[in-house]
Amino acid sequence: MNKHQNQTTLLPTDFNQKLDSAFASGLGDSGQHDVAESTLLELLQNRARLFGDQCAYRYLWEDGSQTEITYRELDRQARAVAASLQATMTPGDRALLVFAPGLEFMTAFLGCVYAGVVAVPATYPKPNRPAPRIASIAEDSGATVALTTRQTLHTLDRSRLTGPLQGIQWIAVDTASQQPPALWQPPKLEARDLAFLQYTSGSTSDPKGVMVTHQNLMHNLEMIRRGFRLQPAHKDNESGRGVFWLPPYHDMGLIGGILEPLYVGACSILMSPAAFLQRPERWLKAISDWDATVSGAPNFAYDLCVRRISDQRCQDLQLDLSHWRIAFCGAEPIHPETLRRFVKTFAPYGFREDAFYPCYGLAEATLLAAGGNGPAPPTFLRIRRSKLQQQNIAIASGAEHEDSQELVGCGQSLPGQELAVVHPSTRTVCPEGHVGEIWIRGANVASGYWNCPEASNKTFQAHLSTTGTHLSTTGTHLPTTGSGPFMRSGDLGFLYHNTLYVTGRQNDLLIIRGRNHHPHDIELTAQLAHPALSPSAGAAFSAELHGEESLVVVQEVDRAHRKADFDEVIRRIRREVTDEHSVEPQAIVLIRQASIPRTTSGKVQRGLCRQQFLQNKLKILAKWLRHPTPTGPQGGGATNSSTIDRLCWDPLPDELLEMAKSSRLEQQRFAERIETQLLQWLQQQCQVPETQLDANRPFAEFGVDSLAAMELSGTLEDWLSVKIPTIVAWQYPTPATLATYLAGVTSANGAEPKQQPEATEKTENAFGRLLAEIENMSEHEVEISLALNPDNQHVD
Repeated sequence: MNKHQNQTTLLPTDFNQKLDSAFASGLGDSGQHDVAESTLLELLQNRARLFGDQCAYRYLWEDGSQTEITYRELDRQARAVAASLQATMTPGDRALLVFAPGLEFMTAFLGCVYAGVVAVPATYPKPNRPAPRIASIAEDSGATVALTTRQTLHTLDRSRLTGPLQGIQWIAVDTASQQPPALWQPPKLEARDLAFLQYTSGSTSDPKGVMVTHQNLMHNLEMIRRGFRLQPAHKDNESGRGVFWLPPYHDMGLIGGILEPLYVGACSILMSPAAFLQRPERWLKAISDWDATVSGAPNFAYDLCVRRISDQRCQDLQLDLSHWRIAFCGAEPIHPETLRRFVKTFAPYGFREDAFYPCYGLAEATLLAAGGNGPAPPTFLRIRRSKLQQQNIAIASGAEHEDSQELVGCGQSLPGQELAVVHPSTRTVCPEGHVGEIWIRGANVASGYWNCPEASNKTFQAHLSTTGTHLSTTGTHLPTTGSGPFMRSGDLGFLYHNTLYVTGRQNDLLIIRGRNHHPHDIELTAQLAHPALSPSAGAAFSAELHGEESLVVVQEVDRAHRKADFDEVIRRIRREVTDEHSVEPQAIVLIRQASIPRTTSGKVQRGLCRQQFLQNKLKILAKWLRHPTPTGPQGGGATNSSTIDRLCWDPLPDELLEMAKSSRLEQQRFAERIETQLLQWLQQQCQVPETQLDANRPFAEFGVDSLAAMELSGTLEDWLSVKIPTIVAWQYPTPATLATYLAGVTSANGAEPKQQPEATEKTENAFGRLLAEIENMSEHEVEISLALNPDNQHVD
């Protein structure tokens, strides 16, 4: 291919050699490294001793208030929680962590560490619906205790709990943390002991918990520190001060947003995912206000900021992003245009291109596996798409634009780790410029999947074949036979000029907005949406549409139903998939029976189906493709289908608002005006034909996904100039009920209307499923959103 083709393809990290050699030279059978602490227990104890009264975590609430906890108080509360756990649990037992965002999660997580109990972070239960994911995790992990808050225990509908959740012991940490910690007994923890289980792999019916040890965690925290070029731990470490909104059950949220600041002795400023999704400006405003140097998120978050934050709003907020030194981006495919648009939009407010830190990681490697040597401009590479489909790489020329695809480089292998690109079948190292599976070896690699020996052996015990030689990150030759064990990532990529480029996944896992979705789960939901659809004859996959990674559903139609109303079939698929999985398909294709590509053994070939979709070679009966909304003024970049087009929200005259306050009749007329506006938005946002608009149908039936719903609440707040709860569309899940509520709250100057419209159980459940991100709201936010007294004062 070029002069680099036959060079080493184990990713070197030359800059690591400039660091002290103790960390990298420890790589081997033990994988030990030279850091002061070997467990999280030692880490927090040392931080509390050295930085006692310094703020460890600060939480920003949507009403402008904040709470914080110091290192000393965090240590005290962790000991108190641990003492409560030690009364009924033994070291090695598992405990579920079921928390909305807030400081209680940190107390619970570290309380588990102090008790020697294995923490199992889980998602927060959605309103008014069962929790099959949590139940599956509880059963797989064997957890006997669930930690949460008093508010959750008070509001939790235990009748909806299934399986092991019915008999589990629930403990409120905000009660336990206030108990005297004197009864705590320090456990005998070692570096190889489990710290927590990270459930990110496996479908709902087959969860897989990654077993992360203290050694894995401490090693990766040091890798991150060096990759980000953060200063070693010291008091008031400004180099590690960060702002984060990712949920703590997400590995990037837990390790990047919570534990890394603890590791370097910095303060982490936190907010809820719901706060960000409703108003992305809150994220950037917090970075600006607190002079944060580190923050990051998946690709979609940067794209959302560009589309939702206008230049005028940046000026009004007086944004100053000049202190933002590391803007990491990962957890889903990274799009070059997203990074360019973000730089163009926010450079006038101090953001620098070299702050971007595209990176690659996965839970099986604890978190971060590849990234740059500190801040540097992103690396882009334009290649020929046709060659990539053949697992080869050819640089695209200007004349080959239609056959080209641009990728973002994810840096180099980080210190104390080896990374290889390997042919998945022959298990030989690929030459540079050839696509293969990414294999990783190091002390940061987890020990396996909990209670899954077969899957653990397949993923974590891979060895290179007996032929060929390769180089380590330090340039020394490794054994020429059977070198390993490596962890097989399942991700495909290639090396070019010592930079890793990730091209996709070997399996079919979908990653959309940083969340994992298993295609089998979505396919099953789609097939059950309408009797015209053939069972086991569909494919769900992701493809780049309108500049972002999007969900596509292809489904065969039973020939006995070839005269079915295909528009209705597509509407049902949109509704059920959005309702059940909180992600809306951006394209749905109905095809002829027996036309979906299959293997000789009868398995659906999702990859080939995706290729036929992109090449328009499917045997199509009906096709629905969401069109992008028109480009608005929110930053000059392209928009996509989830964007709320604010141009359709005409300003309301002051006299209209005053009239709405004058009488019930005028309030009713105002509600009709709002209802009309909501229906117009649905018609534009979801491409709903005017003849199908119905104010009494739930938003979920129109295909409104969770991100659009959260954006809608922020848009309504701006339009009506009143405070609107982020969960308003769950309480009032149809245009009619929402319009009545909004008219009442507006005419009452922000107070709750005396009479609230009632939603049916069906619509409540539908919108409860729709707003999956609401699972991350804290009890404090729920009180603010739901418990407004007549004088419009928040209930404490």
